[in-house]
Amino acid sequence: MLTDEFWMQRALDLALLGGGFVVPNPWVGCVIVRDGNILGEGYHAQYGGPHAEVQAFSNAIDAQGSTVYVSLEPCSHIGKTPPCADLLIKHQVKRVVICNLDPNPLVAGQGVAKLQAAGIEVTLHVLAKQGEIINRRFFYFHRNNKPFVTIKYASSADQFIAHATGKAQQFSNPISHQLVHRLRAEHQAILIGVNTANADNPSLTTRDWPGQSPLRMVLDPHARMNQNTQLLQDEKPTLIFTYQVEKSIGEKKWVALGEINFLGQLMAYCQHHRIQSILVEGGTKTIESFIGAVDVQEIIHIESSQMLESGIPAPKIEMGTSGYHNLGKNNRWQVRLGKENLS
Repeated sequence: MLTDEFWMQRALDLALLGGGFVVPNPWVGCVIVRDGNILGEGYHAQYGGPHAEVQAFSNAIDAQGSTVYVSLEPCSHIGKTPPCADLLIKHQVKRVVICNLDPNPLVAGQGVAKLQAAGIEVTLHVLAKQGEIINRRFFYFHRNNKPFVTIKYASSADQFIAHATGKAQQFSNPISHQLVHRLRAEHQAILIGVNTANADNPSLTTRDWPGQSPLRMVLDPHARMNQNTQLLQDEKPTLIFTYQVEKSIGEKKWVALGEINFLGQLMAYCQHHRIQSILVEGGTKTIESFIGAVDVQEIIHIESSQMLESGIPAPKIEMGTSGYHNLGKNNRWQVRLGKENLS
């Protein structure tokens, strides 16, 4: 007989298909099973679109007496869509198996309570650890009321991020380049410093991985960003954080945070505007300032086999020797979690 873990793994696999299309919503998959057969399945595929349960039941002709496996607690409130808990009750399912409870205060156990009040058996925390990993950014924001911060940087084998002149050097290979764009799609916002904006003139969009582009943010305390940069010349939204300048021009907005506790004020702004996750792709100065002032939850280092011998030093971060993967012949991808792991 196939186990609850087997079917929940299927729900988690489906959840991953939502990928970079549902941020800031969580990734959710759902499978409806009866007598060992799948009656319907689905996943949350687009922000603002039908939830996973709605998609799954749209494929199920008759789900009465079935078991529903869902990777996140069904919602119990009316948001952009009707409550999914009500949908399960309507279809008279026998049992609901849930991977993770939803920490969003609008749900937070109320979905489970509604199902149980209707006489539906509920089983919790099946493959909970795997579900935590998939929705770690969503969970962190709702549990801590502040954004999940990921730092990503690339360097040479001898730990330089650019030439001494500031000229950029391409360290990523096609594989790691795609993974960087996947990271962009999975975060709600992306942030760089003004020096990176002026020197590299990046677009900061998601191009080499399916998904939406993150909201672009630039730290520019003295408002010295080059007006000819792509970030100011294109039509996509960009936030520029300064000490004193406050203005808006089209989709570009300058936000004055003051000079005291600049990064703390930035995080407060993001919290207030419900920005759940930030990918920091800045230079050494920006990255080290974040590590000193903000609870960084994830650090990703792409190390090339190239040697520069001199240049701008990479951030001083002790990444350790574990948790890395070789990407092709000349790139290594290394991850470290949590501020407590930093020296």
